[in-house]
Amino acid sequence: MKTPETISLAKKVVREAVGIGLEEAGTRICGPTAWKYVQKLLSPVIDELQHRFPKLFLVTEEAEKAAASLSSDKALQAMLNQGFTRLESGQSVILALLAQQNETLQGIGTSIDDGFRAAGQQLDTAFDNIATKLAQLELKLEILSVPSKIGSEPATVATGSSLHQIDAQINAYQADAMRWVVAGEASTASERLAKGRTLLEPALKRYPENTQLLVSLGYIEKTQAQVAELQGDYESYVASLEKAAICFATVLKTDPTNVGALNGMANMYSFHRDYDRAIELGTLAVKSAPRYGAAFWDLALSLEGKLQEGGRKTSLINQLKVVYRQLETLMPQQPEAFTASDLAYVHKRLRAIRRL
Repeated sequence: MKTPETISLAKKVVREAVGIGLEEAGTRICGPTAWKYVQKLLSPVIDELQHRFPKLFLVTEEAEKAAASLSSDKALQAMLNQGFTRLESGQSVILALLAQQNETLQGIGTSIDDGFRAAGQQLDTAFDNIATKLAQLELKLEILSVPSKIGSEPATVATGSSLHQIDAQINAYQADAMRWVVAGEASTASERLAKGRTLLEPALKRYPENTQLLVSLGYIEKTQAQVAELQGDYESYVASLEKAAICFATVLKTDPTNVGALNGMANMYSFHRDYDRAIELGTLAVKSAPRYGAAFWDLALSLEGKLQEGGRKTSLINQLKVVYRQLETLMPQQPEAFTASDLAYVHKRLRAIRRL
């Protein structure tokens, strides 16, 4: 597993714990629910650091020495990596925290926040403000990915297919992969993504700045991160999220109202439990395309996630009601995207939140 994000989280806890203790520091940084898992991950490393630096949580200079050793000591880094194998639960919670430590994801998230702050109450100006802030970032996107480990036949499309038709087939593979992710079948999901890549990567070689293809790559990478979580492949988890974010941000730099990129970015933040950003971006997505049912569905999931965290604010509940009512209208009109059971779920949730 790649260690930078794990190291970053451990260093934050060590530095924060000076004067207040490990339990308080961990709870502040991770939240009470996540900390009980992170504590198990960090416990062997913290024990070793306390052995080396007895005044670790008493003296700032000692904490800084400990943080420096986390950056340079391979043995400590190996202990962090091995910590995942000892966990019986909570891996997804920890992975969400690690994603929040990634420098690229942090930089993109900060640019998005700055864009919203510059917009103030004028939501219409948020599109251009976010694009302006993202344009200040240097984001390098390597089009070709690591070849798939899944042995499968290459995907094919009809000779003479248009770029739009090729992209539609890529999206079909990604959507099918998501269905297998939901079913917990990582290997089949990986196979579908691999077939999507055999179409996507040659097209991107030819049209490297095509926003339609870049958005599709973003969704492929976002879904790849979800597959990595199922497989326990922690090394590619954050890397795939990072690449997805770069794809969506690259599009939004030049096309700030691109609903696919907006919703993809919102979906990605929701996936690793950064619900505030997911809700802000999801709100922009549905404003940009008020009949895009998938964006309303993803916004509903983000709002539900925020509510489950304990954010039972009237404003959240009211927004969720509006989103579900819109889905009640859109779902029957979009049978290619939604089923009768999806609509039944919306009816059920509307009845439930009316009682809140």
